[in-house]
Amino acid sequence: MASSRRRGRARITISLLLLSAVLLLTLDSRGSGPVQSARSAVLSVLSPLGSAASTVVSPFRDAWNSAFDQGDLKKENETLREENDRLKGDVTANSIAKEQLQQLLQLVGIPFVGDTPVVHTRVVSGAVGNFGDRLEIDKGSNAGIERNMPVVTGEGLIGKVIEVSENRSVVSLLSSGTYRVGFSVVGTAAIGIAQGSGGDGSLRGTNIDSRQAVTVGAITATSGLAGSPFPPNLPIGTVTAIRTNEAALESTVDISMFANLNNLIYADVVLWKPAG
Repeated sequence: MASSRRRGRARITISLLLLSAVLLLTLDSRGSGPVQSARSAVLSVLSPLGSAASTVVSPFRDAWNSAFDQGDLKKENETLREENDRLKGDVTANSIAKEQLQQLLQLVGIPFVGDTPVVHTRVVSGAVGNFGDRLEIDKGSNAGIERNMPVVTGEGLIGKVIEVSENRSVVSLLSSGTYRVGFSVVGTAAIGIAQGSGGDGSLRGTNIDSRQAVTVGAITATSGLAGSPFPPNLPIGTVTAIRTNEAALESTVDISMFANLNNLIYADVVLWKPAG
């Protein structure tokens, strides 16, 4: 009986020592200096157990190290993702700044308005990114803007003012199809009337004398005929297709607008009113 009790106590003692070893080894894996001497003492006691203790402890230590290695890798991945997102943000900001600068430069001294004064404005809402029918600008009657005044970018005509308050104006885009504009084909005597087809930057030109030599690629500009809300020679776009009705001696054309109506940031209001 005494021998059996001694064997039982020995097994309990060995188990406790093994558990202590596991604890000390895992603490040591994390670099805990104060446990170094205790660790050495325990391992000295366990040394008669030889490789058996090492075999028991090793899986726990490997699991601990693996868990911490995976944690470090996760942190590295999160850091790389954050850095990638920041770089993407920098690229986007630089692209926006470049586009704004290009539009501003286009509005400096635009030749086709001649000596007619203009009001520089910023687009604050409306057809940004979706080819809408209207947009709102940040200037109004306080800046001298009135209804029906033409609105241009550095590339050409985009529309006209239809609503005005003291510090805001609403512009109806030429592509909307809600009104028409008289145009001439540069280099010919051909004139016609153009109207938008619903917001995609294309116009349909009608009432053109088919005897006039209009060709694909020809440039169109406002004709400025009497009563028109637009002065002459504001660029509109290029002819992309021609259809002729020989019996009626009349041609129709498709016109692609010069001005990009997508993502407008700036626009100029031409302070021009028809005579009379």
